[in-house]
Amino acid sequence: MPLSDPNKRNRGFRFRLGVATGLMLLAILVVILRVMDLEVLHFSKFRTLAYDNHAALVPVAPPRGLVLADHGEVLAENQPIYAVEITPDQTPHLRQTLQRLQQMLGLSADDMRQFQDRRLGKPDFDPVVLKADLTSTQIAAIAVRALDLPGVRVVAMLHRHYPYDALFSHVVGYVGPITATDLKDFHASDYVGRNYIGKNGLERYYERQLRGTMGYQIKDINARGLQVGNLRDIPAHPGDNLLTHLRVRVQQAGALALQGKGYRGAVVAMNPNNGAILAMVTSPSFNANWFVDGISTAHWQSLLDNPGRPLMNRADNGLYPPGSCAKPFYSIEAIQEGVIAPDYHTFCAGNYQLGGHTYWDWNRGGFGNTGLTKALTWSVDVFYYKLAVKMGIALQDKTLWRFGFGSKPPIDLPGGASGLVPSPAWKRAHLHAPWYTGDSIILGIGQGYLLETPLQLARAVSALANGGYLVQPQVAKAFINPDSGMAEPIPNASPISLHIPADAMHAVHKGMEACVASGTCHSISIPGITIAGKTGTAQVPVGYKNGRTVYNNDSLFIGWAPIHHPKIAVAVVVEYGGHNAWQALPVARAVIKAYLQPDEKTPEMVAEKAAAHYDAPLAIGEKGSVNPRPAQSAIP
Repeated sequence: MPLSDPNKRNRGFRFRLGVATGLMLLAILVVILRVMDLEVLHFSKFRTLAYDNHAALVPVAPPRGLVLADHGEVLAENQPIYAVEITPDQTPHLRQTLQRLQQMLGLSADDMRQFQDRRLGKPDFDPVVLKADLTSTQIAAIAVRALDLPGVRVVAMLHRHYPYDALFSHVVGYVGPITATDLKDFHASDYVGRNYIGKNGLERYYERQLRGTMGYQIKDINARGLQVGNLRDIPAHPGDNLLTHLRVRVQQAGALALQGKGYRGAVVAMNPNNGAILAMVTSPSFNANWFVDGISTAHWQSLLDNPGRPLMNRADNGLYPPGSCAKPFYSIEAIQEGVIAPDYHTFCAGNYQLGGHTYWDWNRGGFGNTGLTKALTWSVDVFYYKLAVKMGIALQDKTLWRFGFGSKPPIDLPGGASGLVPSPAWKRAHLHAPWYTGDSIILGIGQGYLLETPLQLARAVSALANGGYLVQPQVAKAFINPDSGMAEPIPNASPISLHIPADAMHAVHKGMEACVASGTCHSISIPGITIAGKTGTAQVPVGYKNGRTVYNNDSLFIGWAPIHHPKIAVAVVVEYGGHNAWQALPVARAVIKAYLQPDEKTPEMVAEKAAAHYDAPLAIGEKGSVNPRPAQSAIP
């Protein structure tokens, strides 16, 4: 018997050969499929992963555009500093790393809170600033431990700074750390690698022009994660510089006149011919630099605890009864509509009787036979009580809306208030009461429910100054290309003609000129400058005492200069000025003088004396005032 069967041996060999061949073909098929997967189906993905093994894409934020005053003074600039950044997805143990950095750098709880706030809404691959403006000691502490701090790096960056601190905070605004709320109005992809975004004022309104275009660096990274070179640079393009109409000296004069006396209030100065904003002052104000890196708890609390509410932009958000500053506008409309003639006269006693109610004039002795010039010169209340009855609420409302009251002025700033122009329909809807003739009488002297902003008053008086054109206020003047230095003007909107007849305009001009020459505005006079103006005293409820409302009075002024070739129109409000309008006059005087006579070395301080002949208390009987500011529950 043979040792083995050749046929059986051959069959076994062929089986083993078939299995080996099958396994080889299967292995080849797997390799082919894997190659197809790598090279065809997922080529882009694995190419990127392979590339990222030796390269890192680092965003480079561009320099933010500067904000400049009209004569070139820098209102918002960029200062070079060093900061420590953390890239969350490159930091394996983020919490432990943060705790370590807090101890190394001596970071406060505010610093840690602000870091978490900055992370909100940002992808983990986007670096987040932990601490800006590092000292040399802090930089060295991080450098010697760089290998133990993955995802942490010290970077040079440009830090926003406001050289004038609180002077332009409300109008220029400020930047701050980017939050998820901010990115609702902008594309998140445009802010990868950025640290700041405009929060308020011009910084917010012109954010897209100021921010510039992002750049990138493609860095060569070794196996230890350290940079060994640059593979490619895509340069960032800086934002446009923003040139404004603002005048530093005029702004300083207004701020000094208000803040030097501790006044709360606002000043708006503009070119009445084109609406260019020359100054926009709010007192009190706040330091814009506090907000750049995220405001500290202590600073924030100090602002909240300040009874002057420094965060409020009183210039275009503060609501005030205009008081007698409304009288020139009613005069224009009454003449234009034929309610009275320019030479109309009426006898004005010390009070006006209607329906068993007495409406007092500020001068209890009365003014006797009074025409329009005298009525504006001495702010004769009884004249305007009678005029209000003649006009009626429909024509009063038409007057106010026509001069821009009741609607937000179209200015290049975010926010802004519309004010309140009351009407019978408004009173029924909000107070569930009918409109009485007495409401019209009070409205006729700028009281009652009427509320306006200083910006609206400045715009309205500009229409009187320029011959009857309602201009659009504008702060910005031009964009300046940072590379070429070429300026691209920002055009002013065309003014709206109010079609005011010459006789009406002349009559009101005559009265407002006389108001400065010999009337209630006399203390504003400046040798060598002709000024037309109108004072206002507005009664405002401030609380309660013994079951009765306690009132105080705001002091107001509107006017322009020079009279026949106007260059500046001004509106001033001083809150709780007292029983007369004199507090607003030296403030307006300082602003006008700083603009038209800028040769003196320092802005003029506030005058101490009150306006002559205008120190009587406000008329009794002017009820129904709306309180635009929160009142205390009781007055001791």
